[in-house]
Amino acid sequence: MARKSRKQTTIQSPAVVGAVKSETISTAIYARLSIENSGKDDEGDSIENQISFCKSYVIEHPYLNLVGVYEDNGSKGTNFDRPQFKKMMDEVKAGRIKCLVVKDLSRFSRDYIEAGAYLEKIFPFMGIRFISITDGYDSAVSGDAEKALMVPLKNMINTAYAKDISRKIITSFRARQAKGEILPAFAPYGYVKSKTQAYRYEIDEETAPYVRMIFEWKAEGLSHREISEKLIAMGAVTPAMRKVQLGIWKAEKYKHTTWYGRTIIDILQNRTYTGCIVYGRMPKSLYEGIKMHRASPDEWRIISDAHEPIVSQELFDRVQEMFAARKASYSKKCKASKERRDAQENIFKGIIYCGDCGKRMRFVKSTSHKTRTTFVCGGYLDSTYQNCSRHAIWDENVRDAVASVINEQIRIETDMEAIIKRLKGGAGERRLSDQYQGKVNNLSLQLSKINEKKARLYENMVEGILEEEEYQFAKKQYESEYQRLQVALDEARKTKDSFDKVMSLDTDWMQAVKGLGNMDELSADVVKAIVARVSIFEGKRVQIDLKYHDKAAEVAAIVDALKEADEHE
Repeated sequence: MARKSRKQTTIQSPAVVGAVKSETISTAIYARLSIENSGKDDEGDSIENQISFCKSYVIEHPYLNLVGVYEDNGSKGTNFDRPQFKKMMDEVKAGRIKCLVVKDLSRFSRDYIEAGAYLEKIFPFMGIRFISITDGYDSAVSGDAEKALMVPLKNMINTAYAKDISRKIITSFRARQAKGEILPAFAPYGYVKSKTQAYRYEIDEETAPYVRMIFEWKAEGLSHREISEKLIAMGAVTPAMRKVQLGIWKAEKYKHTTWYGRTIIDILQNRTYTGCIVYGRMPKSLYEGIKMHRASPDEWRIISDAHEPIVSQELFDRVQEMFAARKASYSKKCKASKERRDAQENIFKGIIYCGDCGKRMRFVKSTSHKTRTTFVCGGYLDSTYQNCSRHAIWDENVRDAVASVINEQIRIETDMEAIIKRLKGGAGERRLSDQYQGKVNNLSLQLSKINEKKARLYENMVEGILEEEEYQFAKKQYESEYQRLQVALDEARKTKDSFDKVMSLDTDWMQAVKGLGNMDELSADVVKAIVARVSIFEGKRVQIDLKYHDKAAEVAAIVDALKEADEHE
């Protein structure tokens, strides 16, 4: 591709389109460098060069007030899922940025459809000015049809370029994979990367024996949990711990990990242990239009005899047959119970947790019971008994507990509403309303007086009645008192507002509960409307935290005050 000219393109001053010269526009610079060019010969498009180029442009245009520089180094231009771009757009949405400057359109995006959406719809709607320097594009002055047509055309060229780069990179990667010249970022547990031979694994003598044991125990019929317990009893180092020991990971949290059933499964299904390298498990290809996805085993590219195996092919195959047999058995049960399983809905999805370990409770559909489903602690399922216990509970028991609490809320709201309607317009309401409003008025008056005192204080200093030190001391006292009164006034206004809402039956809690109706049956919508969290503790104890809990308590306090005020009349 031809090298772009560094000559800065002249773009009309905003004065040409009627802008006031004395006004400035809050401006941000955006720079991007793709991962395939990061640190390489970039034809002047390095992050530093882009920013320097854009800053020079901003300096030469005084009406542009630079408020931020955003750079995504190593981010592809074929989508806008970039951290600094997102951060910049947050500032745009907040109204703190009104103009974006880029070196050229390709630095902004190589996807002409998404780029066109931003330039032709999103930015104009948000009132954002967009300047692409080397393209000579300024959205504030690009009224002619020719320039408007050139923007999507250049973005289309950028898209074609991105796909061409994708084709070259993927072709190169696949050629290197065929030769076994690419390894994953981390060697699998039981191996280390060879220091003497490129692109090769060597057996890690400290951890390889554990891998062999895991396969042998599985072949003998031990469960994943039983295997985890045996490894813990032996003091076997976990994969995360081993990475810390080898200096690959630095974080302290990895020094205290334990063995999980999921870790055992991952090891047992990893073909690397038979001496081969597997490529293409999660393929993607821009130029072929293939999005990242989990490929089936028959799509994998396998390089055999790439390194010394830890387990034999025979042992590995035997274990995979066990997985396949278990999967087939489970699938058969699921198929037989599909109709009743489909009817089992988790109405507590996303809000039910183990009260002891904090993990989510798993919704386990039964293949044997006709209607019953169970919640089981996720901490138990994912790890060993040392982390948490199973403490399972029937779904119907959780439903009964939640329904009981919600029905009690409905009863309480109904009783309070009846009391409010009975006392509304009475002497008690007038007395409380006057009391709350009086407090607001009194605090407002005190604040006004302090402001007057502060003004006189300053005049006294100017006239020489007070010394500077005396003025500063008194001013500090007044400001402290003013702050205290302001907090009290905010609280008084809040109380008055809450009282008015309660008397009009318009609080969040009352509206939410009234929206439940008579609640003949507990549903996901009802739970979502009023339940914040359900916690299951050891011994099947259920704790239910409701939304609007503080609002409900606030209503109850006001109703109590209303009854007391009415009784004293």
